[in-house]
Amino acid sequence: MHIYAGSAEEHLNYILNPTHVNGACEDRRIAYVVRRTASDNLHLPRNPTKVSTEGSGSSMHHHKNIILIGMPGAGKSTVGVILAKSLGMQFIDTDILIQERAGKMLQEILDEDGPDAFKRIEEETILSLQPRHAVIATGGSAVCSGDAMAHLKSAGVVVYLEIAYDEMEKRLKNITTRGIVLLPGQSLRGMYDGRIPLYEKYADLTIACSDEDLESLVRRVIEAL
Repeated sequence: MHIYAGSAEEHLNYILNPTHVNGACEDRRIAYVVRRTASDNLHLPRNPTKVSTEGSGSSMHHHKNIILIGMPGAGKSTVGVILAKSLGMQFIDTDILIQERAGKMLQEILDEDGPDAFKRIEEETILSLQPRHAVIATGGSAVCSGDAMAHLKSAGVVVYLEIAYDEMEKRLKNITTRGIVLLPGQSLRGMYDGRIPLYEKYADLTIACSDEDLESLVRRVIEAL
């Protein structure tokens, strides 16, 4: 399996230049992050390479990796790539790796194989990771696997990007195509309420997210580390 890491610069360039999307972008892995960013209506910094860590009291050198968890729409992929760029770390998106492992898009896995198969592939993908000095953006359902989360917690610090339900609902305009793992008959609200205790259980740090610009959000993450 090809781990798409060390590519924060490429991800960032495509995110900041949306004209490369809509058919012109041949790399579906990068396009995936771009589409997520656009659909979540996140406010990108003009020059994210200038997010400063000076005076933050950051203890980053104590952490091998930074793992981002949180609800769909919290901005894990976008925050992750900018955080990685700012700190000179590699970037890994587990949703991208799941698609590479399965040879399908996330929603195709759910539609054709079901949520149980999706979670099995997700767990296998996470357990296969041996990251070094990386920011890892996980899918919203990663916390459903105790084994996967134990593996991630052993690899670094787990940061929970917390988002209110109303904000999540506002951002998720494409719930039927986005690749969100819902159990049969489960509502979006039911998914939200069911996952909150899991995010809180596994988090080493919790960062409340709102509609602030990403530069401010990334800076708050760095300051909390």
